[in-house]
Amino acid sequence: MNEASPFISVILPVHNGEKYLRESIDSVLLQAYPNFEFIIWDDHATDGSGQIIESYQDSRIRRFANERNLGLFKTLNRAIGEAKGDWIRLWSQDDQMKPNCLAEESDFIRRHSTVGMIYCAVDLIDDNGDIIMLAPRFATPEVVSPELAAQIMFFHGSIAGNIANVTLKRSVLDEVGLFREDMWISGDFEMWVRLSEKYPLGFLSDSLIKLRAHKGQFSRAKGSYTTSIGEDQFIYAALMSRLPPELSTYSTKYHRWHRGPMYWHHMVRCLLSRDFDNALKAYRTVRKLSVSPFLLAWFWLFTINQRLYRLKPKYAGDCAAYSDY
Repeated sequence: MNEASPFISVILPVHNGEKYLRESIDSVLLQAYPNFEFIIWDDHATDGSGQIIESYQDSRIRRFANERNLGLFKTLNRAIGEAKGDWIRLWSQDDQMKPNCLAEESDFIRRHSTVGMIYCAVDLIDDNGDIIMLAPRFATPEVVSPELAAQIMFFHGSIAGNIANVTLKRSVLDEVGLFREDMWISGDFEMWVRLSEKYPLGFLSDSLIKLRAHKGQFSRAKGSYTTSIGEDQFIYAALMSRLPPELSTYSTKYHRWHRGPMYWHHMVRCLLSRDFDNALKAYRTVRKLSVSPFLLAWFWLFTINQRLYRLKPKYAGDCAAYSDY
């Protein structure tokens, strides 16, 4: 590694991740690509994560720690501030990089110099590391224009799905800013939207990581979905403002009658589990959709939570070819 100027900085925020942390760290250190640094940032873990981090004696690793738990996005921003690389490779304590991951991403970056962010396809693994779903094949092009990115994310949500398959161009972050620290769940989604407004995104269709699905994930914690749907309203509003004029009426309809029943379903589940606080928060989000809760409840009930009928994405302008995305 060129210690003065690594091409890629891999940054790993850690909080109580001892169960899978060693596998995660080892998968980075076993990369075939040599020119990277590895920043591991302990976000005040209270389990054995700190001891695992300290057990490594590798010159590529730089260790940092928070004196108190700051959360994901504040920790990511601190790590980015310390990074020396031209590109920032986000990483996760639960997942595994395939040995060719950084090499493939580095090659892609050099072939597509205009992109401000890249993300790759992922295989899904279980608690034991066994593959439970291979990466699906999408019609997404290698270079996703800002216009297409806006439509994909409005209709399908966060384009990368998580942080573990994302690499960001440092100079672009200097321009558009870092992660919003007032968001608890959707700060990554908001970043992708903000960045894609000015720069095309790159997509590697080959699976380069193994993404772990398990019950202890932060995204599955109680109240996380309620928080995310509240934070997402600002993001979807920003995306709607970027859509072609011919989608103006349909996008409003889609947001109300596709996402609304999903939010209503979540509210009902919270009520049935006697989680009244999150049920109330979900109901408040529903009310912001400017649609009668009675009509929304009727639609949810008689479509059996959209199993019988649901609105489909509709692409427009130069992106109309992706209507079947």
